Amino acid sequence: MSNTIPPSAPAVAVSPPPVPEMRKDRFRAVGLLVKKQGMTDDEFYRYWHMVHGPLFAGMEISKKNLLKYEQHHYTTAFDEAFKAVGFDLVPYRGLAIFEAESYEKLLEVFGSEEYKRVIVPDEAKFLDRPKTGFFIGPIVDYIDRTLIVSMAKHEPLLV
Repeated sequence: MSNTIPPSAPAVAVSPPPVPEMRKDRFRAVGLLVKKQGMTDDEFYRYWHMVHGPLFAGMEISKKNLLKYEQHHYTTAFDEAFKAVGFDLVPYRGLAIFEAESYEKLLEVFGSEEYKRVIVPDEAKFLDRPKTGFFIGPIVDYIDRTLIVSMAKHEPLLV
């Protein structure tokens, strides 16, 4: 038996989508957060959301340098489903996502005296800092419908 297309099937040329470029207008830092030992998930989420988030977002250096600060809160609702398809469960309970126009602006936030004075002591209240991971890198968007959705909410799209 051969692996050829049957004569009755139409030949369809399928070309892969273009590979997107790395963005040059935005850089992202992501923190993989591990909660402090002894805290429940709810205590961690509440503190991070209601206390730490506003504290970080309110810093002058954050307002000056960041385009976006976002929190992604983990949910255990899908743990069993992920385990069933072969994924290990991770110790992280959240992602902190920071975006800026350059690496320098990101690094300026985390190296600032304001961050060291205000945020580092606050992190000790809810994070296991030595186990928390952190990385900075460029962004490659393969799918991003947010611009269209955002524009559609504010003004009609011209097609």
